[in-house]
Amino acid sequence: MNEIQESVKSGYLLQKFRLFYLKDISRREYVYHYHDFHKLIWFISGNVEYHIEGKAYRLEPHDILLVSKGEIHKPFVDYATPYERYVFYISGDFLEEHSQGEERLDLCFQMASKEQGNVIHLSPAASGNLFEAVKQIEKLNGDNAYAKDMYSRVSFLKFLIELNRYCISNPEVFHKMARYDKKIVEIIHYINENLSKDLTIETLSAQFYLSKYHMMRKFKEETGYSMHQYILEKRILAAKGMILTGMPATLASMECGFKDYSTFSRAYKKLLGQLPSDVYGK
Repeated sequence: MNEIQESVKSGYLLQKFRLFYLKDISRREYVYHYHDFHKLIWFISGNVEYHIEGKAYRLEPHDILLVSKGEIHKPFVDYATPYERYVFYISGDFLEEHSQGEERLDLCFQMASKEQGNVIHLSPAASGNLFEAVKQIEKLNGDNAYAKDMYSRVSFLKFLIELNRYCISNPEVFHKMARYDKKIVEIIHYINENLSKDLTIETLSAQFYLSKYHMMRKFKEETGYSMHQYILEKRILAAKGMILTGMPATLASMECGFKDYSTFSRAYKKLLGQLPSDVYGK
C-alpha cells in the first residue's frame, strides 16, 4: 500500500446535517480516514476502541464521541458483539449559520479540543433527555409530514443547544482517560500548530529529542500514518480552509508550509481530486 492510500477522505455530506443508525454485526474493514465535516457518534453497544489523532478511547454505552472535521480517526471493533450507534454528519456551514456571537453551536467540538478529550460521558439524566431528542430526529427522518425538514432542523438545533449547555455546566464530562503515547501526541499538537514552519523529520527529531527512526515508527503505530503523509495532508486541508475563506491559493500554500506553488497544486490534486483554483467555483 503506498502512502497516499494509507488514509482516505471518507463520507460526503450534501445536506446541512444527516443522521444515520448503524449496526455492524459482521466484520468490516475500517481504515484511518477523515471528513470535511464534523461527526458526532452516539455509541449504543459493542466492544470498540476508537482512535483519534493518536489517542485511543474505550467506548461505553451512551458515550458521545466528537470528531472534528479533518481529524484522523478509526474504530477498532471486536465483532463478538454488534457495533451499534447513531451517527450525525454535521456541516461546518450549518454550525456557523446558526451560531450567534459567542454562542457557538460548535462549542462542544471546541471544548473537546481544549479539554483534550473526544468522548463525553453523560449522566443518566442527561443521557435520557438527549437520547430522546436523537430518537425524535430519527423518527422525523422516516415520515413525510408537513414541514418535516424544518421540524428536523429545529429538533437538531435543540439537541445541539442542550448538549452545549450540558458541556458548559459540566466540563469534567470530557473523558480524558485515553490511552496514548504522550510524546507522539505532543508531536501531533506541535505539527498542527506549526504547519507554516519547518517540519522535516530531522527538525522534529531534534525538537523532541527522539531518534528519527524510533519517532517515525512510533508515529505510524499510533496514528496509522507516516509522518510525511500526515504533515502533507494536514497542510493541504488547512490550505483548503484558507482558500474557502477567500485567501489566494498561492498565499494559502505558503501559509501552510509549501515552498513552491506547483508542488502544492500537484499534492492538492492528488489528495482532493481537484485543483486549488477549482475551490473558487464552488
